[in-house]
Amino acid sequence: MQVRANTVVGFRYRMRNGKGEILEDLLEGSPASYLHGSGNILPALEAQLHGLSAGDSKLIIVSGDTGFEETDDEFSFEVMIDFVRSATNEEKELGRPKEEGEDDEECGPDCIC
Repeated sequence: MQVRANTVVGFRYRMRNGKGEILEDLLEGSPASYLHGSGNILPALEAQLHGLSAGDSKLIIVSGDTGFEETDDEFSFEVMIDFVRSATNEEKELGRPKEEGEDDEECGPDCIC
């Protein structure tokens, strides 16, 4: 399955600034996840992830030229896609992936699941 609107994407990344300094390194940890098309990550980064599949990796450069207008600096992301799956209706309504241990919609706070 490819990254497209209404898919949940699990990815790991290493972010560097224009000087090559590592700002954030999640390549060795557990994947972060987001709902593609929900606007929860940088639009320029999200656009570059569109169409990738699980197992794909990509070097993405984000700068003012690519739509990251908040800075004059350039940032690079080494990205590894861990998984891509269809979002549930609940996740689409939430605008984000459901977190592990989060209550189901049918089950209220006093429910024993």
